[in-house]
Amino acid sequence: MEFQSGDHLVAIVEMDGERERGRWTVRAFGEPLGGELVEWDGDDLDAGLSRVMAELREPAPGLLD
Repeated sequence: MEFQSGDHLVAIVEMDGERERGRWTVRAFGEPLGGELVEWDGDDLDAGLSRVMAELREPAPGLLD
């Protein structure tokens, strides 16, 4: 699943059914992050999304409002 905002931010959620552990990957990158990549791998998608959202709020306050 891919999401692209009008603020030039791209977020991708991937599921790899062949991996037994760490099946989910969440990535976010783009202009609001100054070229930095925010990435998380794990089994609990809710936890991963929460963590990435928290990391996005630090460098770009108000981006997710």
